Amino acid sequence: MRTTKVIFKKVLTLLLIPLLIFNQAFALISLEEEEKIGKEVLQEISKEIEFIKDIEIVAYINSLGSFLIQRGVSFSPFNFRFYVIKDKTFNAFSVPGGYIFINTGLFNYVESEDELSAILAHEISHNLARHVAKRLETIRKMQIATTAATIAAILLGGGQAGQMVGVTGTALAQTKLLAYSRADEEEADRLGFQIYTKAGYNPLAMVRIFQKLSRESNFAIELNFRYLLTHPLPQERVTYLQNLAEKQSVPLQDRYTLSDDPVYFQRIKAKIKAISEDSSDLILNLKTQLKEREDPWLRYQLAMALIQARFFKEAEKELTLALKVLPLREYFQLDWAELYLNKGEYYKAIDKLKGLSFPSSNLSYLLELKKKYLLARSLMEIGDVSRAYEIFKSLEEEKLIQEEPYFYFYFGLVSSRMERIGESHYYFGKYYEKKGDFKTALFHYKRALSFLEKNSKIYLEVEEKLKSLEKKR
Repeated sequence: MRTTKVIFKKVLTLLLIPLLIFNQAFALISLEEEEKIGKEVLQEISKEIEFIKDIEIVAYINSLGSFLIQRGVSFSPFNFRFYVIKDKTFNAFSVPGGYIFINTGLFNYVESEDELSAILAHEISHNLARHVAKRLETIRKMQIATTAATIAAILLGGGQAGQMVGVTGTALAQTKLLAYSRADEEEADRLGFQIYTKAGYNPLAMVRIFQKLSRESNFAIELNFRYLLTHPLPQERVTYLQNLAEKQSVPLQDRYTLSDDPVYFQRIKAKIKAISEDSSDLILNLKTQLKEREDPWLRYQLAMALIQARFFKEAEKELTLALKVLPLREYFQLDWAELYLNKGEYYKAIDKLKGLSFPSSNLSYLLELKKKYLLARSLMEIGDVSRAYEIFKSLEEEKLIQEEPYFYFYFGLVSSRMERIGESHYYFGKYYEKKGDFKTALFHYKRALSFLEKNSKIYLEVEEKLKSLEKKR
């Protein structure tokens, strides 16, 4: 009898969860509207802002976000997507419909996967609690016109990214209307903490990163309004999280629950810094630091920056020195393969990749994605386009890379060299659409229809895309 009661209570809880989440939904914009707004804001941001395009980094951030949702969220109405913006400011923000953005500047402060997960969990919570949707509904009730461009400008704040989109006087006027209330932030703290700890991360790591955010946001208030960078974070909120953390009956240490590997996180962090910052300045800065102290991670980061600046010979030297000291990991071979690919030594890249395998782990899936992507690009360059096409085709259905525009760019090139002209225009259309260049996307989609077989799956998809893009125009 008792077992039946327990089962009944669990079923009742599962049935109530959607009602608890949506009990205020009837007063808000619909979920369909949220998805539409989120997509339009993403497209506005994509027009001017540069995203990190390294396929492994894209896959890692999305894997981490998905891991938190699968482990920590009982029910979600959104298909969450995660993006890394090239911007030096310490910032992260969410857009209605499950779109989460983090700036590369944030990686100057996060020291572990646990700290990064804490920020993602907080932003996921804002979305699940529909905080931005509430603000948009308030603006709509006041009959204030708000375009996707204005929302993008406000969300990006007063940093370099915000200036590129154009923080207008109207956007400045609407900042307070769209900004989170203290109650919103406290709700996101509570919900985020629950998601984060259920996923198996260190509760104290959330306290640490919020303490850093508190220091940075106070400084940011003095500089500019910086919407969401400020995330008003008084000491009592940090203390509240500290109290929650200390009540947990678990070891209070960073666990790297997804990757199970602190070395991997440090590698991703070093690559992001090398990709996102000005290569010349970074190389000079790193060389100066290495004169003062020897550090294999500084050498590794220098090697990555030298690859970006196309100083390949020096990059090989620094990567060799770094890997002599850093722990032995198979995924460093991906860096060698990428170096050879960028250098134009395609057969060397292929040799590195052919025999490469990864121990079974949460990471092995995304490492295999990166391996296949590099192999396909290398095969394309040596003229083995049929094998390259097969690999790209197999990667096409992988959700972790579907938001990466350059995947479609190279797939378009391969299709063109295979003389699959309709497919080539289709993939170029997807590339330009994801970059926010709708005019060029329309051109390629229209050209695709001229070559694709009528009523084929791609043909019908292109027709729908043309209708959608024509409406935007």
